[in-house]
This record gives sequence, structure tokens and C-alpha cells, in this order.
Amino acid sequence: MPEAMEEANKEYQRAIALSKAFIKNAGAREQEAAQGLERTQVGHGKSGYVPTGTLQGSLEFKISDDGKSVSIKPMATVADQKRALAAIAGSGSKKPITSQDGVDYYGVYVEYGTYKMAAEPFMKPTGEKVAMRLDNEFERIMRLAVLGSE
Repeated sequence: MPEAMEEANKEYQRAIALSKAFIKNAGAREQEAAQGLERTQVGHGKSGYVPTGTLQGSLEFKISDDGKSVSIKPMATVADQKRALAAIAGSGSKKPITSQDGVDYYGVYVEYGTYKMAAEPFMKPTGEKVAMRLDNEFERIMRLAVLGSE
């Protein structure tokens, strides 16, 4: 009986490790997809938002301390965008609404729009697209963890 418990514990630890790897890889894929969507479909005269690459480059993913969740966030601030616009065209962006933490993350304005600019979502559509693929992949990884083969 102790051998069976030891084997079960090994398989459990293997499943945990595979789950964490799955979550990390899913975050990296969502980050990449969001960067691609922002680069190719956001701005370009549709809403008045001028893409400079700052928002795309600021998309980062963070894994929770326990490795069981991941979040993707556009971390570019309005100040970053103003600097990029000034460098490109010699102009600044409009005065933003201040966020609760006192930092203006302009990805929120692009995603949800403002009273002066139409919304151009790039995070939510990316998340939905990636989530659809994750179900099948998660099932495959868990089958691999439990059965040891695909």
C-alpha cells in the first residue's frame, strides 16, 4: 500500500507541474496574440488612437505566486504614449482621466474607449480566442499526466 501512495503522489506532483506549465504557456500565447491584434487591427485612423508600438510592447504577463493563474496587462502609461507621440510627430495626446491608482494606463482607454474615442478592444477578443483553444489542450495535458500517454 505505501508504494501505491508514493506512486499516486508522484502522479499528482506531475499533474501539478504540467498544469503550471500549461498556465505559463497559455499566458505567453495570449500575450503574443494580444500584441499581434494590437499591432495589426487597433488604431490606424479608426478611433483617433495612434499606434506607436508603446502599448504593444507594454503587454506583459504575470504568473501568480502559486503558479495557478496568469494575467495579461497592458502596462503602458499615458505618459509613455505622450513621449512616443512627441518623438514620432512632435505632438502629445489628449489629457486623460486619472485612474484610481493615480497612474493612467492608456490600454484601458483603447480597449473601452472614451467619450472622444471609440473603443478598440484587443485584450478581450484575444482572451476569448485563446480560451477556446485551451479547453482541448488542457484535456490533452491532463490525459498525459494521468495516463502517461496521449
